[in-house]
Amino acid sequence: MEFHRNSTPMVDGQSTVVSGRSLSEAYKKVRLEFGPEAVISGSRTRSRRKSSGWGTEQIIEVMVEGPGSSGTLPSSVGSEVEVLTSEIRDEVERLERMVDDICRTPVDQSEAENQPGPNPLAEYLIQNGASAGTVDRLVTRFGSETGRPSNDRPGILAWLSGHLATSEKALPDWSGNHIFLGEHPADRLDLVLHLAGLLTEAGRRVLVVSVLPDPHRDEPRLKESAAVAGFDAAVCRAEDDVQDMEPHLSGYDHVLLDLPGLLDSRLAEDRPLHAWLAANERFHRHLMLPMDRDFLDLGDLRAAARSWNCDWLALTRVGGTRRPAKLLDLFDNIPLPVSFLAEGGAKEGSITCATGEMLLDRVLAANSGPELSQG
Repeated sequence: MEFHRNSTPMVDGQSTVVSGRSLSEAYKKVRLEFGPEAVISGSRTRSRRKSSGWGTEQIIEVMVEGPGSSGTLPSSVGSEVEVLTSEIRDEVERLERMVDDICRTPVDQSEAENQPGPNPLAEYLIQNGASAGTVDRLVTRFGSETGRPSNDRPGILAWLSGHLATSEKALPDWSGNHIFLGEHPADRLDLVLHLAGLLTEAGRRVLVVSVLPDPHRDEPRLKESAAVAGFDAAVCRAEDDVQDMEPHLSGYDHVLLDLPGLLDSRLAEDRPLHAWLAANERFHRHLMLPMDRDFLDLGDLRAAARSWNCDWLALTRVGGTRRPAKLLDLFDNIPLPVSFLAEGGAKEGSITCATGEMLLDRVLAANSGPELSQG
């Protein structure tokens, strides 16, 4: 128990001040320090600065008479002091018994009332595809960072929107060189061609480079889209060609590289493409992820993000799942900001620059997507 008193030791004929946060606490200190027969001559309330140095607090100070003081007081005054001391002692003990009686039974109920109530938002996120572990970590983090209860729905939604990391860029701001890495060839080429068309339409000078494309499937699509949209196109048919191409990239506002699938042996870490591109700071690397992918199996994607030193996540097939809240599991496993949200093909689809509000809307979307075996 904390004990506060003045620095002057108690001597005959003088009083000592004992302080506490309440009269009960001060009296307990007196009994502990000076015994049950200590003579209390008075009390007062005063303010003092908190030990932290910030703000003040109210304390009770009790004056305790020294051992020789009773002999110097008139008998009538001494008896009044003894009566006052006895009355204070009796009243403090009565209050303590009353508080004990009141608190003994309801304590468990009081503690239960102070616990956070049901959390419908957490339950909804779990039902909508997020894992219970991820939701629990988010709710705990929200409480520790804000000090607000876990069932504060408006608060946690606002906090979550600010913590879903995105580029927050407008489309023309994506200048420079960009590599798109993914498992599905159609998704990669759809995104690259669609993005190139939008940037060209915005008046930007764009070059699309297809590295090691399928000559029968990818090259015809690239040539057709370039002719229609008006951007420049190039093809690298050998692994070493990409290095020879680099000096010619400076004349463009945007350079978009479409690489083979992540599982292609030509992208292995011991091959020229990976050795050169992964360490090349001139190229921003986007790891593509279709939303109909099972996010519970993220080992190969985490490995790819590290191996290629990826900067961003680009989400495709954003409407292709009945479990949109599984995005929270993705961010829990691969902590990269999202660059683009894409849906559909290069001609009939859409592509937007991601924002935290968009991702939150996607996480909270109703379960209306197609039924997919991996979704």
